[in-house]
Amino acid sequence: MREKRKESKRNENMEEEQQQNGGGGYTEEEEIPLGGGEVLPVGGVDDVDEASSKKAPPPSAKASALVLPNDHVRQFVSFLHKRIEESLASGFGETTTRDGKTSTAVHEIGNLYEKSFPVISERYFKNANWPKKDLVVEFLAKEREEEEERRAAAKTEDEDEIFLALYEELYFRHVYSRSASPSIEDRVESWKAYCRLFDCILKGMTTSGLVLPNVWLWDMIDEFIYQFQSFCQFRGKLQAKSEKDIERLKELKDEGDVWQKEKVESYLEALQSKRKEEAEEREKEEESDEKKAKRSNVLDTLGYFSIVGLARVQCLSGEYELSLKTFDALPDLLHGGGGSLHARIPGCHVSVNYHVGFAYFMLNRYKDAAKFFNRGVAHVERVQMNLRRRENGGGGKNTGAHSPGGRIELLRKKSEQMLSLLSIAVSMSCGSGSTSSGGVMRSLDDHTRSVLREKYGDKMAKMNNGEVDAFADLFAFACPKFIATNEIIQSTGSGEYAADPSLSYNQEAYKKQLAVFMEEVQQRAPLPKLKSYLRLYTTISVQKLAQLMEVTEDELKKNLEVMREKSSNVIEYRREYCKSLLDGVEVSKLNATSAGGASQWNNFDALEIALEEDGKTIKVFDHYTQIQQQQLEQSFSATPLSASTAAAPTKDAEIFSRHIHRLSKLMKELN
Repeated sequence: MREKRKESKRNENMEEEQQQNGGGGYTEEEEIPLGGGEVLPVGGVDDVDEASSKKAPPPSAKASALVLPNDHVRQFVSFLHKRIEESLASGFGETTTRDGKTSTAVHEIGNLYEKSFPVISERYFKNANWPKKDLVVEFLAKEREEEEERRAAAKTEDEDEIFLALYEELYFRHVYSRSASPSIEDRVESWKAYCRLFDCILKGMTTSGLVLPNVWLWDMIDEFIYQFQSFCQFRGKLQAKSEKDIERLKELKDEGDVWQKEKVESYLEALQSKRKEEAEEREKEEESDEKKAKRSNVLDTLGYFSIVGLARVQCLSGEYELSLKTFDALPDLLHGGGGSLHARIPGCHVSVNYHVGFAYFMLNRYKDAAKFFNRGVAHVERVQMNLRRRENGGGGKNTGAHSPGGRIELLRKKSEQMLSLLSIAVSMSCGSGSTSSGGVMRSLDDHTRSVLREKYGDKMAKMNNGEVDAFADLFAFACPKFIATNEIIQSTGSGEYAADPSLSYNQEAYKKQLAVFMEEVQQRAPLPKLKSYLRLYTTISVQKLAQLMEVTEDELKKNLEVMREKSSNVIEYRREYCKSLLDGVEVSKLNATSAGGASQWNNFDALEIALEEDGKTIKVFDHYTQIQQQQLEQSFSATPLSASTAAAPTKDAEIFSRHIHRLSKLMKELN
């Protein structure tokens, strides 16, 4: 009875109840926030199925109420439409809400996007799609008629162009989140919806003054790339598809428009170019404070995030050098990016660090890759700590964390992928001169280093022992889902798309990148064991070392040549020398000279090997030992005889201690 009375009261006077409940906290059983001090009360309804959500209003209801399924959906659409209109009129300016408080339209839009939309989707549309655009157009037209704000029918949709484009973006995002595999036509329509949205933004007429939350703008680009990637995966797997679907996919490929890589890249490049043009125009003429307040952030911010999107597409296509060049356009990325826009959006920041790190990883620049992976892992940990702190502080359920802008679970998975790649980078760098595994490991944060040892210690031991399968397993988990480009399709089978339905173009794209990675693994796999033996000797015969390594002498000489090449050609990004992420300097040259003219080497990481002319003896030159000897000789010449005599045993003790340390480490690796 109590619940019935509450429901009856709500139906009698909803506006009054919204004002009374304004500002209250949200729980699933109480209310859905709309911003501006207004809420959509849910009462005690726990489960609303599709049938009840579409239940028709009573005969006395307004005409607009007959169009959309329920009050919550109707008021969400109405509120979002009004807030976007206010933003178009006032930009960043303040507005007065119904409870008398001042706010900004962008703040209200943010509440609707991050709180209301996920909650309503979860409550009413678990097994159904949101109303289509045509129904929303009809609803807005009837609402205007009821408010006696009649406009010409031909003009109505044009004025609502940007709102309807944004609504469609939300609609298709929900379609993709609800269905593991949307239909072909849904994919085609989502492509057309993004084309309409970006065309609307690029022409700029209907977005002048519009201000949207940065997180929504990032999610637009992120979802755009995700749906493109999803279409490529869908197109690349022909098994279990009907002949009708295959024929439709052939048509789309031949048309060369829907979700084609070139078209996706052209939109991302157009957004960047338009952003650059507007920035140059603003530099030429001074803007008044009023004009700045009404200036839209949509194109500027979308153009910024398009840099990340374009570099991400290039990375998914295996164009790693081009991806790094594209990332150069992000301000402050080379110096940490703590104050940059991408650093304020968790999903964007993690995406940047993952894809920059992966591009470096595939270019065999493991220390540079480790730097970005470490930064991404640390950021996810901070996000999780802040979330736990809010929950422990009595903040209750944080719907924003599970909204499209939060995606905390996806961030956790991406963090695990970066840790997996870090473990490979540490193992692969072993034997690479001054950036060996010790150097890479020491460059990580304490927390990252601790987690890496705890979760991946066993797998790293297997990789250091040369177990190739351990590398392949971790790579399969941590790599992105590569896209099957038209070039891969043409190079597979007969070269004609879908000629052999048993083929998987997705697997071909993955195998291509795996082959590149495994080729490097095969070369580096013997190096950790080889290096551990060489550290125990200053001179050793090829025959003896081959016996210890359990390989032939020819194989040993080949491994020695690989070790020399990998040690001498290590490239790293250094801020003082490089202007691009792709630039790098040879670390051996940096190590060989310093400000004082003396050689500087990183502890036990600098080995130099030389094969005698007879090809039977290997000389091992340890730069660390050389420096220690030089320092002791200088100390000997500058001190009295008694002091130098006392230093001699110290030198022997240090050398003996180092050999014991190496022997102990070797025994652990062999066990």
